[in-house]
Amino acid sequence: MNKKTALMTALAVLGLVVLAPVAGDATQFNFTVSATVPAATGVSVTVSSVNSSTNAFTTMPAGTTALSFDPMTFNPTLGIYLPNHYFALDFGATGGAGTPDLTLTYTEGTNPNGTSNGLGTKTTATFAKEVLGTGGSTTETLLPQGKMRLIDLSSTHIAASEVTGGWPRVYLGVWTGSTTAPADPSNGKPFSNADAAGTYTGSLVITAVVA
Repeated sequence: MNKKTALMTALAVLGLVVLAPVAGDATQFNFTVSATVPAATGVSVTVSSVNSSTNAFTTMPAGTTALSFDPMTFNPTLGIYLPNHYFALDFGATGGAGTPDLTLTYTEGTNPNGTSNGLGTKTTATFAKEVLGTGGSTTETLLPQGKMRLIDLSSTHIAASEVTGGWPRVYLGVWTGSTTAPADPSNGKPFSNADAAGTYTGSLVITAVVA
């Protein structure tokens, strides 16, 4: 050690000199990295009319609330009236991340048949979970609630936990007596010539919140 180096070392020990780092010394820089995903502020619904023959979806205008199965056409083979479409209601969170939680209730409206065998007996709701896959394709899984008559909807609950990782879809259709899974409920009834002529109505209320 030469005299200059010895002097600098002595002064450093006394706190009088700060030695500059030499090659090979490590210096650490600590950074905090973060990203915030906003919470959802609401729920949206996309209503689609689905072709009964091809299952092709046609998105209806935003704000659509009038869902009509007209025109109803008589099927002579089955002896019942059928529409050429059904409906799909897709619920999603808006404004951020979240999962919709649904409660459904149905109230019978105008019933040309009188006090029974109204629209709620002749139409069904089917509950499914949709998951978006790669390439924009979706995977559908039937929920435990399955398919039921609209008239049986009374505070029927689809919990957000049931559709984690996806979103809830509700299909609305006319009862046909189909036994193909998910089969139509056995206590449903078709539209037939045994019914009174006229317009059958009902009110489906779906309360959606973000969980």
